[in-house]
Amino acid sequence: MSGLDVFFFLWAASLIFFMKAGFVALEIGQFSHKNAAYHCVLKLVDLLAVFLGYLVIGYGISYGFENIVPLITGTFNVELGAWWMKMVMFAAAAVTIITGGVAERIKILPYFIGALLVGGILYPIVEHLVWGGGFASLGIPFADYAGSGAVHLFGGLVGLAAAWALGPRLRKYINGVPQALPGHNIPIAVLGAFILAFGWYGFNIGSASGVGNGLELVQVAIATTMALAGGIAGGALSSRNDPLYTANGMCAGLVAVCSGVNLYTPIGALVVGLLAGLQQPYTYKFIEEKLKIDDVCAIGPVHAMSGFIGVICAGIPFLLRDPSATSFVGQVIGAIVIALIAIIGGVIIYKGLDLTIGLRVSEKAEKDGLDESVLHVRAYSEMD
Repeated sequence: MSGLDVFFFLWAASLIFFMKAGFVALEIGQFSHKNAAYHCVLKLVDLLAVFLGYLVIGYGISYGFENIVPLITGTFNVELGAWWMKMVMFAAAAVTIITGGVAERIKILPYFIGALLVGGILYPIVEHLVWGGGFASLGIPFADYAGSGAVHLFGGLVGLAAAWALGPRLRKYINGVPQALPGHNIPIAVLGAFILAFGWYGFNIGSASGVGNGLELVQVAIATTMALAGGIAGGALSSRNDPLYTANGMCAGLVAVCSGVNLYTPIGALVVGLLAGLQQPYTYKFIEEKLKIDDVCAIGPVHAMSGFIGVICAGIPFLLRDPSATSFVGQVIGAIVIALIAIIGGVIIYKGLDLTIGLRVSEKAEKDGLDESVLHVRAYSEMD
């Protein structure tokens, strides 16, 4: 591996890591100010969980256990070290999606344990299938260049399973009817979406195996940009310019483009982003009204459904520069397998934690706000 490629991997890892700041801002802006500081702790804790779990077991599940001893002892070569740095950031991105579904009501310890199990075991199983040769060895032609399936479909569905295990927030349903619980800071949420979009260039461009002559990187960058635009358009159109749906639409478009971002024409990427942005309000309503899952930060529409759309669209020939580059059937099979692993694994992990050590904070703590009742701090001292 050349020095330039090492730098390229570390550049990508750094941008993906910075997406964490975007996740924090986007999510805390969408719920009560009384739980903002507590949510920041969750975001820090899942980094610890993923970095630890992925080092000692996760990377081995994904790419071979012979890599674990060099990683733990520090005797790795430059290629192994560079790959680990990039791929651990993808694992961190997949796991941190979960907080958007469980916000305002989950205990810190079971959240940490859940993140450790997802980041160290469950996600690496999917990663092995997608990027470690698992699907290929089974004869399933599956393309997921930057993780619409492996990261977003997976993370969104695990987060929904965790939200189901937790149950809805106390004020969410009255006589079975879902209630709107507005966020406290729309500008900071939109700022978070912009930070995520910035980091997404590292997420997508950095999924290349090296710098090469640069053409692949430019193709990916342009497709990423057009999907971003399509997502904004879809979010704005379907929500009549609601700022959160429009900002989340940008993220939804970026989620959806990941699978085929190296293959889409610019117009194809625009269409994929548009579809992802458009579906948000309808998917959210279905999750909220039919499934009765309290999806606080809309991880269902933004990650799970947009990830599914992205995986499937990567198998639609007229969206691609090379119509024969992927298999529609392979994309469908891959999406189903990832979804089943995420749902079944997520239910086992989070329902298991709920039945053993308990997932949820007390009713009083939830009513009073987790910042003061659990952490004894205020995120915003000027607010009542």
